[in-house]
Amino acid sequence: MAYKTFTFKTEVISVDIPTMAAMSPAQYQQYIRDNFTVDHHDVLREQPAGGYPIAVTQAQIRALIRYLEEIAPTVGSESQ
Repeated sequence: MAYKTFTFKTEVISVDIPTMAAMSPAQYQQYIRDNFTVDHHDVLREQPAGGYPIAVTQAQIRALIRYLEEIAPTVGSESQ
């Protein structure tokens, strides 16, 4: 499937890996809430890299959730 992409330059404010690894579950949940929002067009966006869209339909959000559940076992550890 072909889809249109674009390139833009922006300053990104992000959390580094050691800081993220040290976050408590509550801190990480707040990080997610602060950085992933649904805008006034009902589009899921991430904020640190300029607010690019993540999902714009219910089908896309369900696909994203399925993908995250699929890769969850491969990310990090259960230490926290």
